[in-house]
Amino acid sequence: MSARTQTHETSMIDVAGKKTQVTIGGSGPPLLYLHSAGGETEWTAFHQMLSEHFTVYLPAHPGFALSSGLDQVRDVTDYAWHYVDLLAQLGLPRVPVVGFSLGAWTGMELAILRPALVERLLLVNSAGLHLPGAPVAELFIDDLDELRRLLFFDPESPAVAEAMPSSLDDPRILLWVRAREATARVGWNPYLHNPRLPDHLRRIECPVRILWGREDRLLPLAHGQYLAEQIPRAELRVFEQCGHMLPFEKPAEFVAEVRRFLTSP
Repeated sequence: MSARTQTHETSMIDVAGKKTQVTIGGSGPPLLYLHSAGGETEWTAFHQMLSEHFTVYLPAHPGFALSSGLDQVRDVTDYAWHYVDLLAQLGLPRVPVVGFSLGAWTGMELAILRPALVERLLLVNSAGLHLPGAPVAELFIDDLDELRRLLFFDPESPAVAEAMPSSLDDPRILLWVRAREATARVGWNPYLHNPRLPDHLRRIECPVRILWGREDRLLPLAHGQYLAEQIPRAELRVFEQCGHMLPFEKPAEFVAEVRRFLTSP
């Protein structure tokens, strides 16, 4: 199937009582993509590029997009348990997982809880840590211009328009607000981290690739360096002139890195 004819389809499935939006597209071996707090649950350019090489499974976390069940979730560990159930529902006993920010944190928790489910783990600008000397910036701000400057290396980049609403009149703003509510539910207190996570990073058994934008102003590069040091089989690659929104800012390089990592011996 050519790149121009790749298709995707969105459906709702029941996962242990939670109605979950799942988009599936492409062909090839399966890949589970876990989205960020920004809620990139729509089929983006980089999802399309990934689908030229993989069958991409793109679920919306409980509370994001049309997925329900946020009332049954207390923290990101509960998100990870949700994906234990989702993979069973989809009949995927072992898959590579690509997670971005909140999704990367969820992927780590999943790999700790059920190592046998995660074949390889690719983490992009991951949340989940609290590091003295490298504080996480304030994500829950209302000024979209300020948020754009926080998240992007170049806040005037065309990538911004695909990644986030441009104003309160943008039709995507309702999904954006819903995503903020869900993120606050799992990441407000403690703020965007699990205090117990560092003690369990040694339990991640699969190969791990960590990607980070050097100019990430939300989650400093020190977080990526710490993960690379503490996860047994992890390697870090730093992207220059790139902020937090790496898959949007560097889509071709991001997809190439995913392909290299997931197809290497």
